Amino acid sequence: MVSCLFNLRHGMNAVIWPFDQMPCTRHTFTDEQWERIDPLLPPCKGRPGGAQRKFFDALLWMANTGSAWRDLPERLGKWNVVYQRYAYWCDKGHFERLFQGLQLPDMEEVMMDSTCCKAHQASAGARKTSGPQAIGITRGGLNTKIHALCDALGNPLRFLLTPGQRHDSKAAPELLEGVMAKALLADKAYDSDKIIQLAQGKGMQVIIPSKSNRKIQRPLDKERYKARHLVENLFQRMKVFRRVATRFDKLDVRYLGFVHIAGTMKWLH
Repeated sequence: MVSCLFNLRHGMNAVIWPFDQMPCTRHTFTDEQWERIDPLLPPCKGRPGGAQRKFFDALLWMANTGSAWRDLPERLGKWNVVYQRYAYWCDKGHFERLFQGLQLPDMEEVMMDSTCCKAHQASAGARKTSGPQAIGITRGGLNTKIHALCDALGNPLRFLLTPGQRHDSKAAPELLEGVMAKALLADKAYDSDKIIQLAQGKGMQVIIPSKSNRKIQRPLDKERYKARHLVENLFQRMKVFRRVATRFDKLDVRYLGFVHIAGTMKWLH
């Protein structure tokens, strides 16, 4: 049996754990976290008690480690059963509804930005008829861009995927659809007349630096603009999950499932 050796400095007193029994608190939900998400989950029909939590612990293990599905430890279930159930939940939108159900946002202001994630070679090769595959070619290779909207405290509200070469501003109208806040913070990439008019039409104060080629430079509230680092912090926190930092999934709907799981963990923390 594969074993893992901990605390090598203690020599003969080191503890050897069987792989399937290794301590894994980083890859499991706490009781407090589970109490918050359990009421938001769809009914678990035809499955024994505790099946939901074991399923979510398996997904958290996958999200954290970035491993292949076949490497899922047996104590967390059969990998193909977990994957089929994960794919079904992605198709039904259960992870997105869970992510939205946990939200208690501070809408004093909203912030949006994007980040590029490297697409692994395993993510290529899906048929075009299988579904959207937002993978684009950039100078850095194959990439997927995650667009995010967060509240005044840096908690995520929405996610959107586009190919890596797509400009940030293209996703802004969809991110802002139906959103009402007092102010909008973003960097110069979002300095376009369309986005500014859209935000002002919603009654938002626009806190976006003007591009250098603008004939009329807008005034900028520099003190409030400093808070924009929270959306950058959000991406840093989400990329702790290796299944988010690197895209291994062929279809957008599968990759977005792990993105929503990472967003859910941000709300649980």
